[in-house]
Amino acid sequence: MSWADCRANTEDLTIPNLGFTCLAIETATELPSLALLRAGTLTVRDCPGLKAPSREVFEWARGLLADSGIDFRDLDCIAFGAGPGSFTGVRVAVAVAQALGYARGLPLCPVSTLAALAAGALQNSQADAVACCLDAHMGEVYLGVYQRDAGRVVVPLVADALCAPDAVALPPDLEFVAAGPGWAAYPQLVEQFQHGFVAIDAALLPSAADVVRIARSRFEAGEVVSASDAQPNYLRQRVTSESRSSGAGRNQQ
Repeated sequence: MSWADCRANTEDLTIPNLGFTCLAIETATELPSLALLRAGTLTVRDCPGLKAPSREVFEWARGLLADSGIDFRDLDCIAFGAGPGSFTGVRVAVAVAQALGYARGLPLCPVSTLAALAAGALQNSQADAVACCLDAHMGEVYLGVYQRDAGRVVVPLVADALCAPDAVALPPDLEFVAAGPGWAAYPQLVEQFQHGFVAIDAALLPSAADVVRIARSRFEAGEVVSASDAQPNYLRQRVTSESRSSGAGRNQQ
């Protein structure tokens, strides 16, 4: 299967703000996708299960722009799913965004993979909050809780974290949409929190469409970074580093 065989949206999504043109890259899960927002129209392509090496993602991006009649120089910003998620997939998104940012002098907008998942879940729900859960493997999950926000699409209620399933905690007295395959990987979590769920969509994965929705509001607020400052958010690597540092400190004592 090649990118040419992948799914393309036949129904474009209109987003207010005709002056913003942005390419978004999301490859942190098994649903790699690209999105282009131009003249208020959002065009999305995704390919379930397709492996996404950086060279191919670059070619996909070039093809998407060519199909829309524009070039990289016409972009205002490049957004990317910064993780957490697949280490390889997150690296690909960051690497492609950085390469394009350096080459074209474009600002970058990193977006949490879990925030994009939350934004997608709220597209078809009246709920005010989303509990996002991705399977991090090794007996752990990536968890983030987000609330709907009119200006910023979503805002975090619980910061993205890597934790064991028995350490998952959700804010009390709120109703949530449960989104992401982590809930299916650990069904005991659904049993534990089901009284607070208004809906469960364990098949939902983050999309570049929602990365670009979030990036639009952040771009307007000036919340962008240079290519040299773009960083992945692996969570597991950071936790491992912190644990080693703590252990070193204890040994010194």
